[in-house]
Amino acid sequence: MRYILILPFLLLFNTILSQKISIKQFNEYNIENLQPLISYLSTEIQKKYKEKDKAVKYDNLFRVNLAGQNYVIALNQIDSVRNVYKKSNPTIAYAMGTQYEIYLNAQKNKNSHKDFQEKYKEEFFKKYESLPIKSQIILPRYFNGDTEKTKKEILTSLKSDFENKDSIELKKAILLCRNYNSYIVGPTFDIAKSYLKELDSKNFEVKDSLLVNNEISIRVVLNKKITHPESTILVNTIYPDTEDTNDQKVQASYGYHSVYIYPRGKYISSSAIEPFEHESEDINKVIDWIIKQPWSNGKIGMIGGSYLGFSQWAAAKNIHPALKTIIPQASVGIGTVDFPMNNNIFASYFLRWINYVTNNKMLDSGFRDEDQWNSVFKKWYEKGEAFNRLDSISGKKNEIFQRWLKHPSFDKYWQKMTPYKNEYSKINIPILTITGYYDSDQLGALYYFRNHYKYNKNADHYMIIGPYDHSGAQGYIKNNLKGYTIDSAANVDIGNITMEWFDYILKGKLKPSFLKDKINYEVMGANEWKSVSNINDFNKNTLKFYIRTNNQLSLENDKAKSFTPLTIDLKDRTNVDELIKQKDNVLDNTIYTPDAIIFSSSPFEKAVEFTGNFLGKLNLSVNKKDIDLYMKLYEKTKEGKYFLLSTYYGRASYAKNTEKRKLLHENKKTSISFTNNEFVSKKIEKGSQLVLVLGGIKTPYMQVNYGTGKDVSEETIKDAAYPVKIKFYNNSFIEIPISLN
Repeated sequence: MRYILILPFLLLFNTILSQKISIKQFNEYNIENLQPLISYLSTEIQKKYKEKDKAVKYDNLFRVNLAGQNYVIALNQIDSVRNVYKKSNPTIAYAMGTQYEIYLNAQKNKNSHKDFQEKYKEEFFKKYESLPIKSQIILPRYFNGDTEKTKKEILTSLKSDFENKDSIELKKAILLCRNYNSYIVGPTFDIAKSYLKELDSKNFEVKDSLLVNNEISIRVVLNKKITHPESTILVNTIYPDTEDTNDQKVQASYGYHSVYIYPRGKYISSSAIEPFEHESEDINKVIDWIIKQPWSNGKIGMIGGSYLGFSQWAAAKNIHPALKTIIPQASVGIGTVDFPMNNNIFASYFLRWINYVTNNKMLDSGFRDEDQWNSVFKKWYEKGEAFNRLDSISGKKNEIFQRWLKHPSFDKYWQKMTPYKNEYSKINIPILTITGYYDSDQLGALYYFRNHYKYNKNADHYMIIGPYDHSGAQGYIKNNLKGYTIDSAANVDIGNITMEWFDYILKGKLKPSFLKDKINYEVMGANEWKSVSNINDFNKNTLKFYIRTNNQLSLENDKAKSFTPLTIDLKDRTNVDELIKQKDNVLDNTIYTPDAIIFSSSPFEKAVEFTGNFLGKLNLSVNKKDIDLYMKLYEKTKEGKYFLLSTYYGRASYAKNTEKRKLLHENKKTSISFTNNEFVSKKIEKGSQLVLVLGGIKTPYMQVNYGTGKDVSEETIKDAAYPVKIKFYNNSFIEIPISLN
């Protein structure tokens, strides 16, 4: 739910670096005399190292060359890394690697050790002055490091990987070079920080650790160059971070003031931490405070992604007159939409997230230990304990976890957090929503977007959606997205568009030229952006595919009352390791389909544009009172690769109404309509097939619904009793929206 706002450099090894380098000629490994070994490794690595991802390749190579004292080559390779990101995120692209570039130029031009210090200062100020102001602001994040910690890591590596060894693995050689250059460059960071502090104080005034109403922490960053009251950019984030001040300075550099809110219990607040529960009232309290300040002109705009996106919708529930616009990115659809539930199914991840934000006033570092959390999920899954025991299995009871589990329906507890039904009709401010086809909170973003237009026909609401994941929708776009290389047209500067939007609304400037109409979407495979005025336009033309007993998706309805059976043994946990390691790639050579049936269409005779959400109806019977289902829709290319288009997860008992559970009648035919899946736009190539994976959910990453009709969080493997038997009848169908343009 949170993207860490530090982009490359990337410590990644995308290829299997199993090759080895001979080190027989080295007998002693002394960190103070390590340069001969490092220079040798630098040369050998470059002979063997291969990597397709340019960002990863040049990031590793520049560090290897820096360590090997190949300064000119290293400088060129830093520029190569920057070039990968200059279009999508120029602010970061210009700043990244500055700490190494200054060091390299000082080393390259020095005449002595004393001269190095003079040259370092000279190179520092020369580089600083060459950077755009927004890149200058974020420089402090690149001058952080723990030299002693790095030294220990080097000594550990020398002892375990080098001593008494004839060869070293390529990836370990690269890691040693990376650590070594951090070790030799790190001592210059304190010098740089002193320069940065002096320069920074000329442009900004920071007022930290303020309390509003004695319970809400805020930080204010004022632009010193503004001599009159000005508009304020407001962010509500549950993720206090040392980088926040720099992010605020970037916002302020556009000619605004910046205020960050930390919810109750976070940062310096002594209140209880209760995520999502107080934003709808607390944000208004802070806005009341802001507009009374002499530096405020009474106009507020909000921005941010994930929890920060949710916060803006919470603020819109009882909208303050001073709030003039919001830019929700990758907005959490709190409740049953996408977090902590996806269509009323709780995800295991939400316990991990709750610990992350509630264990202390800042953030809990244990969140990043994916292996540890996976072991917790695996243990729960293998033992077959009730889902409400997951927190105890992780090591301690969690009050928020237990509180949320008591609300499996979209009830008043969730409804009070964001606008509900007719409350959307009162939201008359301009809004810019940003999300992605592979954003884990896309369902939330579209939920708010659709409801705004449903209840307010005159809504002034724009949307940008493209081939982005959760971080990409917040401006950190990946060129390679889970195996898929995005179109060049999709690599846009989202950060710049958002600031142009603020200027448009808060300063009366022109609307961002990128926004051609209300809904702006990139067609994957066509390398172009398109725009429409109404999201319902996508459903005007559809292709309907019926499932058939021969595992086909057919354009013709089978009149016979036949069905395709599926049996799922809920007691069987033998594939747990396979389930844990599986990742959903966008483009892959194979797909993993546990407890499912695969249906395939005939090849398309011509290319079509699939834009929108796939819809449909499942006619089925099941020998239980409930069932959790999943559907994954792929394009299978002529080359046999699978391109993930959209995914649906849903609990049958909530299919008709997320607010009220209605159990199934065992072995009785019923119909389930599904709509809440991911929106996508993709050119389906001639010769490709549609592949539908239809199955039951049984995974360590989600609740296991045993079908008794009891609260699913209380069911255990003892409730499995007998295997699930499902009949999917042949008049079940999916509809895909196609564009005729």
